[in-house]
Amino acid sequence: MPAVDPGKERNVGIVGHSGVGKTMLLEHILHDAGITTRMGSIEDGNTVTDYLEEEIERKHSITMKLCHVEWRGDRIHFVDHPGYIDFQGEIAASSPLVDGLVILVDATTGVQVGTDIAWKYAEKYNVPRAFFVNKLDREHTDFFQVVAGLRESYGKQCVPLVIPIGSGGKLERVVNIFDGDTHDIADQIASLKEEMADAVAETDDALMEKYLETGELTPDEFHKGLHDGITAGKIMPIIAGSASQYLGVDELLDVIAESFPSPLDRHVLVQNGEASPKELPVRKEEPFLGQVFRNVVDPYVGHLTFFRVLTGTLQSDSEFFNVSTGNKERTGKIYLLNGKEQTVVDEVGPGDLAAVTKLKHTHFGDTIGALGSTYRLPEIEMPPSMVKLAISPKTRTDEDKIGDALHRLAEEDPTFSHYRDEATGEHVIQGTGDLQLEILLDRMKRKYNVEVETSTPQVAYLETIKGSAEAQGKHKKQTGGHGQYGDVHLRVKARERGSGYAFVDSIVGGVVPRQYIPHVDKGAQEALAKGVIAGFPVVDVEVELFFGSFHNVDSSEMAFKIAASMAIQKAIKNAQPCLLEPVVEIRVVMPEEYMGDINGDLNGRRGRIIGMETVGAGRQCIHALVPEAEVLRYATELRSLTHGRGNFERTPHGYDEVPEHLARGLIDSYKKARAEGTT
Repeated sequence: MPAVDPGKERNVGIVGHSGVGKTMLLEHILHDAGITTRMGSIEDGNTVTDYLEEEIERKHSITMKLCHVEWRGDRIHFVDHPGYIDFQGEIAASSPLVDGLVILVDATTGVQVGTDIAWKYAEKYNVPRAFFVNKLDREHTDFFQVVAGLRESYGKQCVPLVIPIGSGGKLERVVNIFDGDTHDIADQIASLKEEMADAVAETDDALMEKYLETGELTPDEFHKGLHDGITAGKIMPIIAGSASQYLGVDELLDVIAESFPSPLDRHVLVQNGEASPKELPVRKEEPFLGQVFRNVVDPYVGHLTFFRVLTGTLQSDSEFFNVSTGNKERTGKIYLLNGKEQTVVDEVGPGDLAAVTKLKHTHFGDTIGALGSTYRLPEIEMPPSMVKLAISPKTRTDEDKIGDALHRLAEEDPTFSHYRDEATGEHVIQGTGDLQLEILLDRMKRKYNVEVETSTPQVAYLETIKGSAEAQGKHKKQTGGHGQYGDVHLRVKARERGSGYAFVDSIVGGVVPRQYIPHVDKGAQEALAKGVIAGFPVVDVEVELFFGSFHNVDSSEMAFKIAASMAIQKAIKNAQPCLLEPVVEIRVVMPEEYMGDINGDLNGRRGRIIGMETVGAGRQCIHALVPEAEVLRYATELRSLTHGRGNFERTPHGYDEVPEHLARGLIDSYKKARAEGTT
């Protein structure tokens, strides 16, 4: 496949809510371009981009896929994205590296959660965008009602460019109000043409002056102004269509090819140790610079690394330098992809979205460049992983293989991670949603033959005391030979929250020999770590050793450790013990209409509101302190409360005392488990 001039390259993400028709739009584009010989369907599980076993079974996209077409002399790269909120990490990964987004909107529903997510990432990275209003052949659809909804949600810069003639079952065609055949509807679209012309003219002072003088724009002036307006984010054209009827698809491709920015329009900012970023020129002749945005370990395509070329050229069977890791890598073959189909190319240049195989030291987000390069691209920010599950292997065989399987899953999906919780001893996995974790665990079973049991993670409670107490611990045991003897008197008292453990040696006169005192300290710490009233570690306690006794023959280090443990158990119970629970600070963002529901729900979770603020586009943010036990499943519950339009982040804040009625339940459960021998 011949190289393409960067000015003729386009790369575009296809985004939107699940079920709006993203995959089938691309299926029609690929078929019409001659890439495929027949149309696939989601029902039959034979589309180009939904080829994974899980996607075929579930009938929706799970991971991003790459494809490309030649369109009237231009090469257009597409990134097909999943629409479910659980997989928004796929949009987060590619949005910084595409030059445009096409946001699909279902004409039967209008703006949905997936529309908001796509818009959020477009805004975050200033990505030019257009809307494609799909399924206008369905009954009871109204294009201009959808337009009104888009403008209400995202502003007046959303402007119709391609409109439908007819609707529902009587949808005849679509027409570009400037370039299409509009002679029979000229009167109907006069105001629309004027609105679009105003938007285009506002992109340039000279163009505005000329437009005000003459009242019209030439085709060249219009297209240049449209390109500049889309590139600057001042115009978001709305294109009417029906992918299933292949209406509006050519018009969409024309807008992408003629009006979306090329790689040459991109500002490539890099860090090179200086205080401020440096902008690099975008040319094929420059040293190569690119960034990785996906790793794939797949039975169909093998181990692939997706990357975007920002500037310069990378050739097959050459070498590059991974600036992020400091490793040199060999490219081998370079591919352009259409789903799982690979086309070998000799080189890739600015704007190309390509893949290479079998890289050993290159991972998601890495900056890759020419040998000797020191330029580093900004890190790709991923959405926080707020959903957690505790896992345990089903069998000993699973236990032996689980670490490698989880590592491979995390390599593919940077929003997925796993760790051992030191406080609870559980193996915890976390991701952006329940569906994501369900699919990843299913994939682990299929690909790596590893099965696990799942549960809600335990809360890392702590114990402490509010008062002080003294207690004696005496361990005396006589066996046939040497016996065991250790006797200590300990005083415990509360320390300031968060100050930790302290040991005070107040022994005088040698009543406890020097060599045994460190073991009294160790015995006390071990006893506190196991807990006293509910099995959780005791924290923020001072332990003072002030008296004791010993036996010349029978005393030992172990005897004094045991005696200290006995004294701790008694003293803590008499020093006003209580339970502490972890508290998190959460930041909940939601549409304004859900404010009351969220406030009420947080209050019901023992939350304390500490602040509210407006964050734009009709959205509000609530800051609150909430016990962690109350928000273990909050990601799922928040989506239910806000119909998927709310999201939150949380950070550890500290510990607070557990209310007495809740503490009593935890203590009783611990006592019952001990009585039954299960703890």
